[in-house]
Amino acid sequence: MLFDSGATHSFISNACVGRLNLEKRDLGCELLVSTPSSGQVATSSVCVGCVMEVASRRFKVNLVCLSMEGLDVILGIEWLSNNHVIIDCGRCSLVFPKHEGLEMISTREAVRALQEGATSFMVMAKPEKKSAVEMI
Repeated sequence: MLFDSGATHSFISNACVGRLNLEKRDLGCELLVSTPSSGQVATSSVCVGCVMEVASRRFKVNLVCLSMEGLDVILGIEWLSNNHVIIDCGRCSLVFPKHEGLEMISTREAVRALQEGATSFMVMAKPEKKSAVEMI
């Protein structure tokens, strides 16, 4: 696995997709990926919501399928930033955030979690309307 802050997306080798028997989905477009070894490579498939374990933590990630040699997975800047992971070059290590309390998620993530069977609780807040006299 390679952690690449210069990669805009995260990738998985076609060979690894086959070994793990992962489901591929069509991207709906062709993506041209520039690689140092093979130049531009075209792909149009992705593995959605793959569960990965890194440093004893579980993450979900969308992996663009790509013909690669020597690497199974490249986790790019979108994975690093979405998970607030820091690359500490001085210590040659990754720094993961400490999760404390509740975490905000997007509407899209909430809908996806509900579709996967998550239990949800909703808190709604409504500001009180003040009259013009009270505001002055």
